Amino acid sequence: MIQLPNSVKAYFNASNNEQLDSFLEAFKEDALVIDFNREFNGLETIRNWCKSDILGVHVRFDITDAWEQDGAYAVIASLDGEFDKTNLPDPLLLIHTFKLADGKIQELHVSLP
Repeated sequence: MIQLPNSVKAYFNASNNEQLDSFLEAFKEDALVIDFNREFNGLETIRNWCKSDILGVHVRFDITDAWEQDGAYAVIASLDGEFDKTNLPDPLLLIHTFKLADGKIQELHVSLP
């Protein structure tokens, strides 16, 4: 597995430790998150997404694989938390694809691998 950039590591560490401010510091001011078909533009909407979809249900990520391709970083992580797991695979794996600018997350796409 490759060495991940600090902002990508901060995204997962802050999520796992429920640290909203540290989570937001990993992103650029005008960042874009695409979580499946939902888009979150800018830090304020990303803050709300994090509070409801990550911290609000105590999501915990466990990175299982990571690689760099064409300047983007892809991370496969299993996740658990206090959310409805009905009809979800076990383990639940998601791929997070990060595009960075100036060392911070400019774009994040979350999808199934």
